[in-house]
Amino acid sequence: MTIAQPPENETSSLPVEFFNNNHGKAYQVALDKFEKPLLNAVLIQTRGNQTEAAEVLGINRGTLRKKLQHHKILK
Repeated sequence: MTIAQPPENETSSLPVEFFNNNHGKAYQVALDKFEKPLLNAVLIQTRGNQTEAAEVLGINRGTLRKKLQHHKILK
């Protein structure tokens, strides 16, 4: 299997911490950087309604609550 390498300019836009000392955690680092702002934006859009936010995101409410707890958004 051959894996294509992205053009150099695509990887240069990634934060340095994405590559440093992750030891197999690069995906989770990238996901965490993207997911928290997305969750916040959807909660603002839905005025804090978690059921509606879960529907917008295409996930169930339990999964949303776990993600909110993981990112320390849920009080």
